[in-house]
Amino acid sequence: MTRVPAVLLVDQDPQARFELKQLVKQAQLTLAGAAALGTEAVSLAAETAPDVIVCGIGVPQERALQTIGALLDTRPDTPIVAYGWHSDVETMRAAMLTGARDFLVMPVQAERLHESIMAVLESEEQKRQRQTGQAAKLGPRGLVISLFGAKGGVGKSTVATNMGVALSALMGQSVVLIDADTGFGDVAAMLDLKPRRTIIDLLRDIDNVDRDSVSDYLTCHASGLWVLPAPRGTLQWRSVAPDGVRKIIDLLARRFDLVLVDSAGALSDISLAVLEEANMVLWITSPDFSSIHNSLLGFETLRELSYPEGRIRLVLNATTPQDGIRPIKIEEVLVRPLFWLVPYDQRLRLGTQIGWPLVLSSATSPGARSIVQLARAIAGSGPKPTPKPATSPWRWLLKRAPSQRPTTALEGRS
Repeated sequence: MTRVPAVLLVDQDPQARFELKQLVKQAQLTLAGAAALGTEAVSLAAETAPDVIVCGIGVPQERALQTIGALLDTRPDTPIVAYGWHSDVETMRAAMLTGARDFLVMPVQAERLHESIMAVLESEEQKRQRQTGQAAKLGPRGLVISLFGAKGGVGKSTVATNMGVALSALMGQSVVLIDADTGFGDVAAMLDLKPRRTIIDLLRDIDNVDRDSVSDYLTCHASGLWVLPAPRGTLQWRSVAPDGVRKIIDLLARRFDLVLVDSAGALSDISLAVLEEANMVLWITSPDFSSIHNSLLGFETLRELSYPEGRIRLVLNATTPQDGIRPIKIEEVLVRPLFWLVPYDQRLRLGTQIGWPLVLSSATSPGARSIVQLARAIAGSGPKPTPKPATSPWRWLLKRAPSQRPTTALEGRS
């Protein structure tokens, strides 16, 4: 994972600097230092070379804006996040025109500060690639979506195969599905494919393969979905390095509009590499205690590694007809809203067992309709619909209570 960013805090008020220090600590970022406005801030920025500068704008705002300009004169490649205590449009506009990359309205949660800093750093890296011509040389890159679950049995591969087929067959998208499950990857079997080559073959030849010849290592499903299968034996994964997986994802992203990666149900080195490369992570969980508990631990681990959690979308897959833990409680415990609900549908799993995904064999079933709607939302082919569960155990999802501050342990299982 990327190293933890070092943050320089700039504010004229000592009390505000103290409070921001605590916020940086809560956001699990590194504190490069803290300074008042003016020459003190500019000197400390030159001395500490922070990754990002967070600067407060008070009233009057002229001194803070002048300091932002001086900081950018000294360190033009260091992004600045401004903040203030009022959501005044003119103040925000003045800060952005001076050169700030983002504006936060105080008080702000540690998670929001962390998200803002990681976003501006990523944007700065993309800007650097454009300026050096690296982005143009590599060509356009498709959207990379990782499907991850913190334990087995949550239906991650079932969602991945059905969504890939829906995107290809029903929406005409250019899609490849990479089976990067280092346990027992079974995407090829779920799609009834007999591949000649696997990810191991592509890794062996990766330095001699380009976007035009990479199709020789893939297997095409009848739906139009291309698949890069996992190796036939799990021991073969021992020869796979995370950098090799990154190269494969980048190569396929230069060839396809959408790259789906079915990753392992654990935060291994390869899974972390997949998450780093992903533009979006569909975090699949089922409504049982162990799945929610493992997801909580997984989110805490990613937070410690400074992973940009804004990429994560929580998907609840009802794998059993029982209610399980209620969605509102899941949101409270995991401190994030549900992005999607896949209702219980026994035929979803059956479809993968016979090698014919449900989105093709029974497109009107509740599970298939939900995944097709999810695929449409991901592809941006229209406004995101509200997925309404058709099975009675989930009817209470439509009666959402206001979210409360989450607890640190699972309570009230029902």
